Amino acid sequence: MSTMRKGLDAFAVGLTQFMIRWRYLVILSCLAIAGGIGSFASNMTLGTNYRIFFSKVNPELVTFEAFQATFTKFDNILFVLKPDSGDVFDKDTLAAVEKLTDAGWRIPFSSRVDSITNFQSTRAEGDDLIVEDLIKNSAELSRQDIEARRRIALDEPLLVDQLVTKDASVTAVNVVLQLPGVDPGEVPSAVKEARALRDRILSEHPGLKIRMSGVSMMNNAFSESATTDMTTLMPLMFLVVLLTALISLRSISGAFVCLSIIALSIAVAVGAGGLMAVALTAISLGALIVVMTLAVADAIHILISMRAAMRDGMEKVPALIEAMRLNFLAVSITSLTTIVGFLALNFSDSPPFWHLGNITAAGVGGAWFFSITLLPALVSLLPYKAPGKNADRGERAMVALANFVIRQRRSMLAIMTVLALGLTAMAVRLETNDAFVEYFHPVLE
Repeated sequence: MSTMRKGLDAFAVGLTQFMIRWRYLVILSCLAIAGGIGSFASNMTLGTNYRIFFSKVNPELVTFEAFQATFTKFDNILFVLKPDSGDVFDKDTLAAVEKLTDAGWRIPFSSRVDSITNFQSTRAEGDDLIVEDLIKNSAELSRQDIEARRRIALDEPLLVDQLVTKDASVTAVNVVLQLPGVDPGEVPSAVKEARALRDRILSEHPGLKIRMSGVSMMNNAFSESATTDMTTLMPLMFLVVLLTALISLRSISGAFVCLSIIALSIAVAVGAGGLMAVALTAISLGALIVVMTLAVADAIHILISMRAAMRDGMEKVPALIEAMRLNFLAVSITSLTTIVGFLALNFSDSPPFWHLGNITAAGVGGAWFFSITLLPALVSLLPYKAPGKNADRGERAMVALANFVIRQRRSMLAIMTVLALGLTAMAVRLETNDAFVEYFHPVLE
């Protein structure tokens, strides 16, 4: 074991010296590698269909697809209208329903619109059967005419609790969509038009509340939640990482090195996703957070070790080589086990978890590669001030904590055992929940 460790130490030292000697070439090569792989990121799309959560061979999905192939696909947008008056059978609400019903046909991919106004009512006049819209030109109807149509609607099983509630306080307009399924932008375009229609109706009828639901709205929520995560969580995570690096290293150069490794690692991760033509979801986007966390951990381990060596009197380059020697095996084993662990997600039945595992594995591999190549090349170029011997209060605090734990090892073992068992017992409170609508924040519409 000692011989193997000596061999690894010699390899780490030789590798680091090589990276420092050829640092300009190494930096350009790393940028080219990350840029080349990252260029494939454009092949990724945003998942806009709940079917993405099931593999092509999932038996339930196969049966469902066969059913839809035999009969018809059913994607819809449901407008739910609730008037402040509490009665949908007033002229203003009925006028809004009529407008919404008429405009619903112009929503992209619309194939059918159903509401209480265009429900086909049948009545007899002598020997003739008259089939017509239940409510038409509501603004011209008398109160008696509206009451007559209310009675018809509330006696109709196809309408009650389908498009109108029993107490007539809420009604709905259902727009059925026939999506070709060839363009990821189909659902967002339909939802965008539907929301614009909702806003127009609300501006013309301020006494209404309109909520939107349906399969297409749920599908669109998957892509919107992923987009929201990218535009909020990622910048926030970058800020947290930057502050953590600055506080831990107390060096702008060190923080810059950390962020450089993170950026290139993420480029590799998303490029690998593009090579696999991944459809991103909120689940698979979590891979970028994981990559950022592990990339900064690799870099900070090495830089903290270098900082400690410089505090003890070593020059920057010898301290960097010593830090790489000390951390090479630990960083490599940590990265390898992490990669293997995330690749195991390919055994899941749900594709987003495959994507999470594969993107993370690629990004962690990139973080390891850049930590042993780009990091020493950059650090050797950038100014890095040696800390004073009494500057690192954090390290002294950790040493004090370690000494305390060693002195109280028996008590700490007992306390940690009880705590671990207690928390493990809480696992029975976990519940399995496959309700898609509960995946999202209540305000997302």
